Amino acid sequence: KIKIKKKIKVLDVGCGFGNNLLAFSKFNAGLYGTEVTKDICQLTSKILKEKNIDSTIKLGFNKKIPFKNNFFDLLLSINVIHYENNETDIKKALIEYRRVLKKGGSLILITVGPEHQILNNAKIIKPHIYKINKYDFRNGEKFFYFDSEKYLNTYLSKYFRKIETGRSTEKLMSKKLDFLVSKAIK
Repeated sequence: KIKIKKKIKVLDVGCGFGNNLLAFSKFNAGLYGTEVTKDICQLTSKILKEKNIDSTIKLGFNKKIPFKNNFFDLLLSINVIHYENNETDIKKALIEYRRVLKKGGSLILITVGPEHQILNNAKIIKPHIYKINKYDFRNGEKFFYFDSEKYLNTYLSKYFRKIETGRSTEKLMSKKLDFLVSKAIK
């Protein structure tokens, strides 16, 4: 459970078209997002504005979030941290998440789990580093995958406290989707 107070500041790193922020608009929250291209930022801002949702969407990355220290009450990292393709960058991303969260702020992190369909044809380059093959537009890209809840907890525990981690597995049509889900406190 996450305690949601009115007027909290929520950041969605890799916010896409703003869908994850929609639920928080009912709480009069400050809504913020980052995306990796200016075009996506502009489009997401437009989509949210058309829904009468006030937001700030900026160009930003896991390792470089364009907001000041201790600014957010809640940070969402939903299926984006694994785009960092090495251990050093994973650590830098977690340090950056911690930097922008207020003391006592919450991190919700979801990442691809070890039995996700995307890994079926992937080539292991080195421990936890996979090259995607025969899946979709990400073919040829390298990704960092946590092999277990315990492994994810090991990383989070260096920067956060009160960590809870679980796993969600589902079948969507013929694809097996496996996710690791964590909540952590700064």
